Amino acid sequence: MQPIVPVADAAETPDRRKSRRWTLDIPVYVYGYGSGKDPFHEEAHTLNVNADGALLLLSVPVRTGQMLLLTNPLTQQEMDCRVVHLGTKHSRTIETGVVFPKTNPEFWQTQMPPVQDPAAR
Repeated sequence: MQPIVPVADAAETPDRRKSRRWTLDIPVYVYGYGSGKDPFHEEAHTLNVNADGALLLLSVPVRTGQMLLLTNPLTQQEMDCRVVHLGTKHSRTIETGVVFPKTNPEFWQTQMPPVQDPAAR
């Protein structure tokens, strides 16, 4: 078995996120509709957040493209979001990536440092 050697001309894959991601465990209430059009809600927690969405642990099955409503119980702010990623399954939960329709860093009510322009480095 030969080790994989990087090619000198290979380009790194850029981070496709619009805003920097922060590892934060924030409780959120998630509201939506299940496959049988039955409404559901659950208290979930974030694994990480950014100004454009979050990665959540959900126990309710959802599908990519599905619309959800998040409520931050600390501030009572509500925000629509869309499921864009279904990731690693844990015992009773699945990592679920959601995106907001527009950037909203105030939703998380945390002090996130400003993002530096990569060209300024």
